Amino acid sequence: MATPTRRRSLVLLAAVLVMLTAACTRDLDISLSPGVTDPSTTTTTTAPVLWPLTGLPSPGTSDVEQSALVAKIDNSPEARPHAALTRADMVYEIWVEGITRFGAVFHSDVPDRVGPVRSARSTDVDLVANLGTPLLVWSGGNAGVIGEINNAAANGVLVNAGYDVASSYYWRVGERFAPHNLFADLVAIRDNLGLDGSNYPTPLYSFRTTSAPLGVPVPGIVISFGPGAVVEYVWDATAGCALRFQDGQAFTDEDGSAVCPKNVVVQFTPYGPSSADPRSPQAYTVGSGGGVVFTDGLLAQVTWNRPGPLDGPNLTDISGVPAELTPGSTWVALPPEGQSAVAMDPDRAASLLAG
Repeated sequence: MATPTRRRSLVLLAAVLVMLTAACTRDLDISLSPGVTDPSTTTTTTAPVLWPLTGLPSPGTSDVEQSALVAKIDNSPEARPHAALTRADMVYEIWVEGITRFGAVFHSDVPDRVGPVRSARSTDVDLVANLGTPLLVWSGGNAGVIGEINNAAANGVLVNAGYDVASSYYWRVGERFAPHNLFADLVAIRDNLGLDGSNYPTPLYSFRTTSAPLGVPVPGIVISFGPGAVVEYVWDATAGCALRFQDGQAFTDEDGSAVCPKNVVVQFTPYGPSSADPRSPQAYTVGSGGGVVFTDGLLAQVTWNRPGPLDGPNLTDISGVPAELTPGSTWVALPPEGQSAVAMDPDRAASLLAG
C-alpha cells in the first residue's frame, strides 16, 4: 500500500504528465480554424505598375522605363487651339512677359503632333531636372538661354531635343502664322533621342488609392498670374475633372477635346530677372512656398517644398501630411508670389458651363 506521501507524489506526477501532453498536443496541432488560410496555399499578388506622373495603371515596367518629353508650348491667343495638350500627363503653366507659356510633360501617352512649339527659358533647366533626364522640345532662345540648355544637356540634366538639334522632327504649318506654327513629332523624337536605363521619371506627387480628398467644396477656381493673364477652372462633376477657361473661352485642343485635368495644383513661385536675359522673368522652382490643390471639386490649402532640382515639390496639407491627388492628369500653375488663386463665384461657374 502506498503511503500518503507517495500517493501525493503520484498525483502530482500525473498532473504534470497531463499538462505536458496538452502542451505537446497544442504544439503539434496543425489543423486550421474556419476562415484561416493555409500559408502554403496563399497566393502572392504583385503590386500593379503605375505611371509615375499620373498614378494610373501601366501595361508594364518596360513602358514606364522610358524617357519623358517636355514640350515648350506657346499660349498666346494666336497659338490656340493647341495640339495634344489634353494628352499630357502634366502641364506646367509659367508666367512670361504678360502671358503664360506651357511646359507639357508627356510620358504615358506620346503624340506624333504637338505644338505650337516655342522658345526655352532659363526657368526650364530646374523645372525639368526632376523628371529623370527628359527630352526638352523647344525652338529659339537668346544666346544665354541656348548656353544654359547646352550646359544642362552636357551635365545630364536633360536631353536637348530642340529644333536646331532635331529639325527633321519639326515642321511648320501653312494655316498659321509664324512664330505660332511650329509643330513636332514626339514619337520620332523619343524613338531616336530617348535614353535607356534609369533615365525616366519617378512620382512627383502622391496619389490616393482609397482615401477621400480633403478640402472645401467649390464650383471652380480663378488663378491670376498678373494683369491680363487670368485662368479659370470649373469642376465638371459628370466628367470628374476641371474644365479650363481662358479669356472667357473654353480651352480645347485642335481636335475639339476639352482641357479637363483631374487635378489643378497652384504653387506660388518666386520670380526674378532671367539669368540669361534680365528683360525676361525667371521662375525659381527650387525653394518653398504656399499654394492650393483643386481636385474632386474640393479646394485645399497646401505648401510646397523643393530642396533641390532633383526633388519633387513635396506637397503637404495644412496638417503637414502629404497632399494626395486624384490619379490622372495634373496641371500645375506657377503664378508669381503675391498673385491669387480663389474660389469661383457659383454664378460665374454656371455661366461658363452654359457656354
